[in-house]
Amino acid sequence: MFFGHEEIKGLADSKIKDFWQWTYSDILINKNRDDFGLYLVANALELTKFPRIDWGNIEFRYRRKKIAVKTSGYIQSWRQKRPKRVLYDIAPKKGVNKKTDDSITFRNREAEIYIFCLLDQKDVTKIDVLDLNQWKFYIVRTRELDEHFQDKKKIGIRPLNKLASPVHHSRIKAILDDLIELDLGEKMVL
Repeated sequence: MFFGHEEIKGLADSKIKDFWQWTYSDILINKNRDDFGLYLVANALELTKFPRIDWGNIEFRYRRKKIAVKTSGYIQSWRQKRPKRVLYDIAPKKGVNKKTDDSITFRNREAEIYIFCLLDQKDVTKIDVLDLNQWKFYIVRTRELDEHFQDKKKIGIRPLNKLASPVHHSRIKAILDDLIELDLGEKMVL
């Protein structure tokens, strides 16, 4: 893991933090907002002490559960006439068999739980990506997506609100822990 002070060898007076500042300073860009949303969730779950591992179709594992994190927002970095429509990618994907490195021939949603992050501010003059009060988080079991949106590739904010209520960043860990405990209890009863 880099800490920021490491020099980039061959570039005079350049450190890794210079790269980070140059690359990630505009968090409203979709790619950077996605990474920031993932960081916010990882932070809520106390998973930021170690470097991020790219898991493929899932963002990370938490308490033996595969978690997918999807991020969206109404405002982009570029000039807009109106807030953009919020859509999240929920399309089932082909995976890779980790034991054989072969492609799996069927499509599925590999994660067991999805966390949808929404930068909820619609007014470009008030948007502050660093203000957690402008973010909402939705936690949804994959089986609920499969039940209600089996063949869908995207989900908007209205259908998402029917599946889950938005929560504040400070509640992500507790709600996810409760959901996992509930799932464990259901398995024990069967």
